[in-house]
Amino acid sequence: MDLISVIVPVYNAEKSVERCLKSIIKQSYKNLEIIIINDGSTDKSLNICEKFYAKDSRIRIICQENGGVSKARNTGISSMSGEYVIMIDSDDYMTECTIEKLYNEILLTNADLALCDFENGSEENYSFTISEKILPEIINNRQALERIYVNNHNALQYVAPWGKLYKKELFKDILYPDGKIFEDIYVTHRILQRCKKIVVVPQKMFYYFEGKDSIMHKEFHIGKIDYLEALKQRIFFFKECGYNDLVHIAYDEYLHSLIWEYSRVRDILKNKKAMKDIKERFREIYQKGYASQRYSDENKRFLTLFCINPEIIILYWKIKGKVVKK
Repeated sequence: MDLISVIVPVYNAEKSVERCLKSIIKQSYKNLEIIIINDGSTDKSLNICEKFYAKDSRIRIICQENGGVSKARNTGISSMSGEYVIMIDSDDYMTECTIEKLYNEILLTNADLALCDFENGSEENYSFTISEKILPEIINNRQALERIYVNNHNALQYVAPWGKLYKKELFKDILYPDGKIFEDIYVTHRILQRCKKIVVVPQKMFYYFEGKDSIMHKEFHIGKIDYLEALKQRIFFFKECGYNDLVHIAYDEYLHSLIWEYSRVRDILKNKKAMKDIKERFREIYQKGYASQRYSDENKRFLTLFCINPEIIILYWKIKGKVVKK
């Protein structure tokens, strides 16, 4: 049985880390190396982790100054000894057969990566239902990258670092970017591209916990637009890979996201510097005469006007809003 490393970044997670660690320890696959990275927690998280450490020899705790989840993941990756690695955030949990199921599917198919489906919400004890009647699917790297853009659920399933069992060599020379909130958007497409074969396990075996303290539910701030640069990088990455259809999709997503975030930094943050930055980003990459293929309202005229002056679009939205209210 191969050694599998489990990487758990922990920062001020005293309310959830016990549930997370219990789900790891109860895994039916036992040959685990459980690496907990305490990222400068100031609550009782470390004390809770140390209680588990005292009872389970498979656990290692690495303490570091707070540097963010990217730094914590990188620390775990550089410290792991396993032939495979799975990541789980301290507020998430998984069913008891998750690691064994993903590992067995990799062995059966000779895949580089196995991923499962997930449930998300705020349930403390989700009841997983695993049906063996639903068979796994084998896809290649190109198919996996295409699925990122199918819908929001797929975007999480294929881009998030959790819910996946990786061969360790997939992370060679790849690091998560320090200081980024949406660090996975910068990295996962590069990992997927390295995979010749990916096995998709359709069962929901992972629970993505979205409590009121999660990143997704925290108040909007300027750091939450750090993903924009990642979306831009994807365009050029797909171009290098020769995936022209994905280049167009990624370009569409980037323009749309710039427009959306302009309105948010304008109306919520009232941050003129960020507004100027987004406007310049748009003008830098916008192809004159382009019309969105994914967002019907963003036609040639719409995008051209945004490029000229985003405030024209804001005025358009306000007028449109008044019309709808009548």
